[in-house]
Amino acid sequence: MNDMMGGHMMGRGMMGGSAMGPPFMMRMMFALMDADGDGTISLQEFQAAHERIFKAMDSNKDGKLTLEEMQAFIYRTR
Repeated sequence: MNDMMGGHMMGRGMMGGSAMGPPFMMRMMFALMDADGDGTISLQEFQAAHERIFKAMDSNKDGKLTLEEMQAFIYRTR
């Protein structure tokens, strides 16, 4: 798991930390999830954001994700 999250997939690029505070992508994701702009993410906001991601990945709209759909979404192969 550490290889997937820390080492290979996210690396130290835009998601990597810096001495200047939270990385840009993390701040952007937080802002997108904080729908009411109160500086916190409620469970409802968190779930809504993940539902949008799920629906974007579910290319055939069957309410289920396959490994291929997830890979296509992440790597933009379809």
